[in-house]
Amino acid sequence: MPTTTTVLFIDDDSFMLKALLRASMRLRPHWRYYLCDDALQWQAALPPDVIPDLIVSDYLMPDIHGDVVLTQAMAQLPETVRVLMTGDTSEDVVSSVSLQAHFVLSKPFSEQDLLHLFGCIDRLQSLKLPLQLRQQLGQANNLPVLPAIIRKLRQELTSEEPDLVNVVDLIAHEPVIAARLMQLANSAFLGYSRATHSLSEALMRLGLRLVEAIVILMAVEESVANVVKDSGHQRLSELAFRKAGTVRLLTQAAQLPASQQDLLFVSTLLSALGPLSKLQLAAQSLVQVPDQINGISSDVVFTVYLLTLWGYPEALCQLELGMSLQEQNPDPTDLHTFILFVTRQYYQPCSSAFLQKMANLVEHEGLQQALLKLPALPKP
Repeated sequence: MPTTTTVLFIDDDSFMLKALLRASMRLRPHWRYYLCDDALQWQAALPPDVIPDLIVSDYLMPDIHGDVVLTQAMAQLPETVRVLMTGDTSEDVVSSVSLQAHFVLSKPFSEQDLLHLFGCIDRLQSLKLPLQLRQQLGQANNLPVLPAIIRKLRQELTSEEPDLVNVVDLIAHEPVIAARLMQLANSAFLGYSRATHSLSEALMRLGLRLVEAIVILMAVEESVANVVKDSGHQRLSELAFRKAGTVRLLTQAAQLPASQQDLLFVSTLLSALGPLSKLQLAAQSLVQVPDQINGISSDVVFTVYLLTLWGYPEALCQLELGMSLQEQNPDPTDLHTFILFVTRQYYQPCSSAFLQKMANLVEHEGLQQALLKLPALPKP
């Protein structure tokens, strides 16, 4: 018998609780909801032995703030997804709740915001992670948190009129990230013959979608570097950038639209999140994650788990999952997963005979030639 998704709403405003319940019942009428208007006694709002899948707490309450409530929930119910509602989206608040809250809902929020949140919960549950693993992942510092700079970037990018000056200012405060963005904006695979020394122009060249992916990977790598002892995190990050460069080369050769080239570039970069998060989990709690979870590579599962937990689009997660399910003879008519699959095999590394075989599968002459021109890689 399937279990019912359970949600606990916490807010001292009873009218807000009722409004949340009405909206939620319209979106997910089959879910089970509990309401709590006394944040000091939030545990008492749940019947014995009921563990919520989702806790949504207001931030500013008279007796206790929501970040403290979510800290208590993290300790007592680590497997539960934690959401903070707040009308204060200032830098201090957004940065300070990164550890406690998986999601931050800005007040006032719309029914569409709730729909997105509930969709993410559905997707997380569809991964069917074992309970013990979900509990370990939900504990403090066992997973990278969504970097504060990404939350700030999202705030700026989702405003009615995003200001490039503000975005440049955010990036400029992260010199290592800024240097990497400048390097990529001047790299050959982007096709620019003229060098730029302007961070603003570099961001315009890359596009804000790519900038967000690059920033998140570098920020997560830095987070993992604080807890691991060797340089494994650096190798994973550098490999992701090299793979992304190859994907860019192949998507250009296949003459895919720019938006699709960017999607595959972003997917390739962010595929490193899973291996990086596994490194952090092993370093923090000595948990060794199996190679596969429910028949899917645990690297992929962890990547999709993080991306979903951070609210990234389902299409990005489905691309990651679809690529992982490809066999040795992928569908050459699905150029997205085909290019991702070939790139992954290329960095195993694969033989020239394999590349010849892949080239023979596709009808696009430009992509055929690009595959055959890939240089041989040394074996690890």
